[in-house]
Amino acid sequence: MAGLDQVRALSHPTRLRLLELFAEKPRTTKQAAEVLGEAPTRLYHHVAALERAGLIRLRETRPVRGAVEKYFEATAKRYVADEDSLRDPAHKRDLAAMGLVVFDQARNELVQALTKEEPPEDLVAVRGVFRLSQSAARQLRRDLTRLLKDLHVTARGGRNRKRYSVTIALVRTED
Repeated sequence: MAGLDQVRALSHPTRLRLLELFAEKPRTTKQAAEVLGEAPTRLYHHVAALERAGLIRLRETRPVRGAVEKYFEATAKRYVADEDSLRDPAHKRDLAAMGLVVFDQARNELVQALTKEEPPEDLVAVRGVFRLSQSAARQLRRDLTRLLKDLHVTARGGRNRKRYSVTIALVRTED
């Protein structure tokens, strides 16, 4: 992730979900609104904020019955906060807000899955607390990152695939 403006743009749950939709395929704001069950007018300012932050771009325009449809796409399939942003005290509040949005989204998805009449058989929810050396923690971070990259490659293509979300945090905590 390039900078603070992008972190700020993503610190709203609707924008995070919009970015996910535009990463799947180019869409109009109206098409994204239909997926989210929202009115398109409620999303225009969110789409504009994502575009200003450089997270999405206009892919193409199409004339339709006297109007112009604008198709947006994500500028990348994967966003990673740079090390300097993670360590800069001036960014702590924005990064904390982003973390809350990401994990609130994961919590909402988990609660939604658990409250279905029949929860999905493939649902997994795990929390582990481990005592690791610094080198073991670095290795775990590399392994998790590699796994997510591999999943990203595997997830390409295929129209009949279902949407899954994976949210991981490796955090050193106090005893």
